Order: sequence, then C-alpha cells, then structure tokens
Amino acid sequence: MPSTEDDRQVRISKIAGRYLVFDIDDVAYIRRQHGICAVFTGTMPQNPTQNVFLGLPLELYAEDAKMLLDRKVAYIADDPLEHLNKLKSMDDETRKSYLQSIKTQRRTAQLVFDEAKAQSQARHKDKRKPKQPPVVVPTELPPASVADDAAVEQEEGGEESFFESPSKPVKTAPVAPQKPPVKEKLPAITPTTSNAMIHNGTNNPDVENHTALPLYSYLNERGYFITPGLRFGGDFSVYPGDPFRYHAHYMANSYGWDEKIPMLDLVTSGRLGTAVKKSFLMGGQKPATGDSEAGELRAFCIEWAGM
Repeated sequence: MPSTEDDRQVRISKIAGRYLVFDIDDVAYIRRQHGICAVFTGTMPQNPTQNVFLGLPLELYAEDAKMLLDRKVAYIADDPLEHLNKLKSMDDETRKSYLQSIKTQRRTAQLVFDEAKAQSQARHKDKRKPKQPPVVVPTELPPASVADDAAVEQEEGGEESFFESPSKPVKTAPVAPQKPPVKEKLPAITPTTSNAMIHNGTNNPDVENHTALPLYSYLNERGYFITPGLRFGGDFSVYPGDPFRYHAHYMANSYGWDEKIPMLDLVTSGRLGTAVKKSFLMGGQKPATGDSEAGELRAFCIEWAGM
C-alpha cells in the first residue's frame, strides 16, 4: 500500500457482486479526498450482537467504484480468484515474507497493549495514597556474651578457648540450572487485508449497474456527500458537507433522458421530500449520439408549496 496520498491506489475487493473496502486507511482517504461515505457492513468486534453501529468492510455503490476507477485512484480485484491463484502459486520466499509481515503486526499490537497497560497503571497509581514509611524504634544493644570474650582472648593470645563452639562449614548456594530462552509471546491477530500476500491486483472486472453514475458524479464534483436515500424515499440522500456535520438537503433520483416520469411520482416525491424537510432532486444526462460523447446533465428540484 503506498505511503502517500498522492500515489495511493485503493484496493476494492469484488466479492459476490459487491464492492468492498477492507483497509481503514483507504476508507479515510476516499472520504476525506473524494467525499465518499458509503456504508459500513461489518460487525463490531466489541459488540457483535448489535446492528446499530457497524464496522469494516465498507460497501461501495457501483457508482462509487466506477468513479474511483475513472479518477485512477483505485483498482478492483476479484478477491476469490486472486486468493486461490496466489495460494496455489506461492513460493517459499513469498510465504516467509507474508509470515514475517504477520509477526510484525503482532509485535506492533503488543506494543500498543503494553503502552495502554502502562498508562492505565499510571492513572491508578496517582489515585492511590502513598504508603507511610515504617517507624524505626531504637533499642539497646545486649551485653557482650562470654563466647565473644573468649573469641577476643583467642585472637589476642592465640590459645584455644574451651567455651568456643566449633566453626561450622560454610555452605555454598547451589547453582541453578540454566533455563532455556523464553519464546516470545505475541498476541494473536486476524488480518483484515491480504495486501502483504497480494501486493498488486491486476484484475479489473467491469463495474455493473452504475446507471446513476452521471447524476452521482455531477453532485460529487460539486462537493456534495451522498449516502443511500432509502429511508427518505429516494435513491440518494445529498448532503452539503460531511454527514457528521450537516443534515441532508436533497433526496435525489436519477432518470433517463427520454424516460417518462409519471405525474404521481412527482407529486408523491415532492410531498415526501417536503415532509422530511428536504427538496426532491431529479436529474438525467443527454445520451451520446453518433460520434459525440454524452452531453449535458440537467437537474431540477421540486418542493411542495401551499396553494
């Protein structure tokens, strides 16, 4: 994975017809630089029994994937096919390199755990009361014993004393046997990406079902953020900025240039958009004719007003 954002190539995994992004750095990049929010579809490891807050992978619209490909900042990899081919053709050097990358990730995780543990211990240490040092009470020395006097006399006169006990042999501490070196214990991890094993994806399957791409690109190029609009009754919910900071201003539908729109759809969509305090936006692109490319895109907003 590239280290800078200028030459970053986002890996989009195509699995069962869905376009998924598993790398959290890629998720942050496409949101920050390209205004793509998409939808998290994975389970949160900390709380797997709920479905309110979800995590990786991020599922992209077909329009998201096609737009990133057109901007040449991403590539699509057919993950099931690439995994099988890579596992069958993996040599010893590649296998060792992949295992070494896993070990490096485990060491990094261990450093993070150790740092968090040290910070937690420091916080609890500040809350504890310091222990008072023990008070030392001075005591009188006992009188010298007869054996001590006899020992002094023996040292001075060189004669053996009858009161001196025989000297005991000095015991040497047993030498502890050398223990074998402790094997490094590292936490187990579950890699979320296979970038270390599959460095470069060469397969770029065609993106299917991106009929709303013209309207989607039209809004994205003007700085709008787009999310699924099912809960508001449209194809897209359109935000003037990041959805964490703004409410949606439009609910949008894409139509063909010559597609007939029933009047009932206009009325119901306009009233529904007004009911949820949004404008109903619809747009379509003029198709290519002959040697000319696709033409202009026109968009209109409808609001329900009192008569």
